[in-house]
Order: sequence, then C-alpha cells, then structure tokens
Amino acid sequence: MSRVRLRDLAETLGLSVMAVSKALRDEPDISPATKEKVRLEAEKRGYYPNESARNLRVKRSGLVGLILPDLATEEGSNVAGGFCAAAQKGGVAVLLGLARSAKEEAEQARTMMGRSVEAIFVLPRISTEHRSAALETAKKAGLPILFFHRYPADVGPGSGRVSWVVRNMKQAAQRVLDHLSDLGHRKVAYLGGHSAARSHAEHLQAVQEGAEARGMVIFGGGQMAGVKPEDGEKEMMKILEEKERPTAVICGSDSVAAGASRAILSAGLAIPGTISLTGLGDEELSRYGPVNLTTVRFPNLGQAGFELWKKAREGEGEMEPLVLSAELLIRNSTGNA
Repeated sequence: MSRVRLRDLAETLGLSVMAVSKALRDEPDISPATKEKVRLEAEKRGYYPNESARNLRVKRSGLVGLILPDLATEEGSNVAGGFCAAAQKGGVAVLLGLARSAKEEAEQARTMMGRSVEAIFVLPRISTEHRSAALETAKKAGLPILFFHRYPADVGPGSGRVSWVVRNMKQAAQRVLDHLSDLGHRKVAYLGGHSAARSHAEHLQAVQEGAEARGMVIFGGGQMAGVKPEDGEKEMMKILEEKERPTAVICGSDSVAAGASRAILSAGLAIPGTISLTGLGDEELSRYGPVNLTTVRFPNLGQAGFELWKKAREGEGEMEPLVLSAELLIRNSTGNA
C-alpha cells in the first residue's frame, strides 16, 4: 500500500496542496473549519508528514545524538528523560547511545555522525572529565557538542561549537548551610559524591568554606562517600560509631542521603529529632525514600541543554555555557538542633 501524500488529501477534499499543507501547520490564514476537515481526513487515511523531505529542503536532518554512560542511574535517566521530552516537543528525533569506555564513546559519536545528526550531547563518565573522545571526534567534523553535569578539563570559553550545562554547586551548598544555620546547627557531617568529579569537589569545598564562615564544624572535614545509596549507608554507619555525633548531615546527592537515612533509622535515631538530613537533586528518592527529604532542586539539565542548542540552531543566540541556579526545598528531614 502506497504512502498517502498531501496531493491525495487535497484531491479528496477539493482543496489545493498549499491549503492542505497550511491547514496541517495550523497557519492563521486557514479557517478553523477547514483545518478540522483536513485533520480528520489525514487521521482517517493515516497521513503523516514526510520529515525527511522537509529536512532536505532546509538542510537539516532533524536528528541529534545523546550519549550516556548508563540509563539505570538517576543521573542518566533524569538527563535522558528531560532531553527526550524537549526534543519531542521541538520536533527533533533522538539517537541514543551508551558508552562505558572512551573507545565506545568515540564509536557512538562516529555512528551518530554517520546518521547525519545535527549535534551531539554527552553525559560524560566521571572518569573522563580530563579527556573526551566524543569531543575530539565532533570537533574534527565541526559538529556542535554539548556536555551535561561535567565537561573535559581542557575545554573553556572560546572553544568553538562546544558548550555545557552544569549545576551551581556553590549556590546549592550556600542554600543548605543557611537553612541549617538558621535552625541552630553547628556540628555537621558531610557525605559527598565521587572524588574524581569536579562538581562534587566544588560542592565539598563550598560546604567547607561556608561552614567555617558560619561558625559551623564539619566532622572530619567531610567525606566523599560515593554515588549510590549503599555508599551513603556505609559512611553514615561509621559516623554513628563515633562518640560525638553531628546534629545534621549534608549529602552531595539524594541517593547518598537515602542510604544515610537508612543507617540513621536502623540505629533507632529520629530524623530530624536526633539528626537532620539534607540531599541534593530532588530525585525520586527524596520524595519516596525512607524520609521526605529536604533537598536542592535544579532545572532539568537535559531539557535546558536541548533548548540552549535549539535557540542557537534557530539563530536566537549563541550556545554559551549555562550554569543552573539552585532552589532549596524544605521538607520533613530537617528541624531545630
């Protein structure tokens, strides 16, 4: 069975091809009644626009690539979910690839370029912040590339068609510290993320400096726990074994905070009655984990990154690096010291 064309719809409805095309695009010079008639006929006959032909006319593929290290993590699923939703709304298809090594990252980038993607978006593996195989591949082809959460250390402003979307981790730390300070907390523990991640290191430094400025003490100077709930649980158990306990614990992610809360509750201690607890990210674990977690929320990186590229694509601005602001969400896991 041959594909239904605009011309077929036009002949059936007794309209011009141009009128049918405008009706489907919801142009203002076509009456609502005509638009509805065209829509119903198109739906009845299974018509859908030939995007390939349209993209050839405007010299665009209507396709972008998204490379992730993993879809199973909160980080990966959040970026992918926001990105794909924004792309669908923008009429752009997404070619998704997983890369767990530098070799796979380069292979995915080359495969995507072979499919004529207009841009490549990457959530880098933590261990590749100093070098990106996807970046090198895209730069050789002059293709726009944008990073989420972190970016190669040798990339800076003026690096051409390269950009990134990151979270303002210093601001996130300040929001939490102000809140805990107002509640009277002075003895605080810190359970951060991955020691090799620049953004996690920035958060730790901001917490250390901010705590000192507020007359607060960070137990042990702060620990980089990891990125999984079990990491937070393990490190929290160590803290609870000490003779002196903090009145609050600041975590570098909601996942780590979920693990920490499990350790605290398993020890028979109350949250926030004995220990207040904060996370970062406003992930599902902050809302549906062991406690209703006070945390820091950012706009979705995937959505922000796609929109940044799309505006540059439409000539509405440059693809400049974007730092997303933090918002504190106060829930039931924090209380007076």
